Amino acid sequence: MSNLNLSAEPRTVFGRKTNQLRRQGWVPVVVYGTVAEPLSLQVTARDLERTLHAGGASQVVTLSVTGGGVHNILIKNIQREPVSHALLHADFYAVNMNEKQRVAVPVVATGKPSGMAAGLMLFQAHETVHIEALPADIPAEIEVDITPLTLEHPIHVRDLPSIQGVTYLDDPDEVIFSLMMTRAAEAELAEAEAEAAAEPEVVKKGKQTEEEEE
Repeated sequence: MSNLNLSAEPRTVFGRKTNQLRRQGWVPVVVYGTVAEPLSLQVTARDLERTLHAGGASQVVTLSVTGGGVHNILIKNIQREPVSHALLHADFYAVNMNEKQRVAVPVVATGKPSGMAAGLMLFQAHETVHIEALPADIPAEIEVDITPLTLEHPIHVRDLPSIQGVTYLDDPDEVIFSLMMTRAAEAELAEAEAEAAAEPEVVKKGKQTEEEEE
């Protein structure tokens, strides 16, 4: 289980007045799930950002509420200001540690593709994969060794590492990593193919000319 912790305080400000909270560095949050009724709380934007960067986007976070106990939560939804990306609101889901959860977990590449060559580039089709696991078994990220990767053999969901207690939910045939030709390489290949296709025609015309002269 992760060791992520976040402190919260009861919130008494709602509606448009929450803008004042935000100016003071707070983020309004709501906790739902395995609680008797939804809890309206507030956390500091700095602490929430720190928790997200430490893996809180997918892992269980221990939420300590001033005067309100402790909850194991998953950060389910984050709202940000479109331009500044400042935190506006968050939804926390209080989990039962004995019930499996479905979450999206980041996928991180390690190693260097054995098939990498000039004119090729690494392409990651999906930044996350969906898994099912008990809250304590949810990994912060899934590391994938991309050493076997070649142009002909991409890495699929079925090639992801087996992790105890974790079930992958995405299509096994879904491509996660692949090698792709750069635009410059594609243009060179197309040009070479066009020249190769034109050569037989030139030879053919030459033969026809010789036959006509005879």
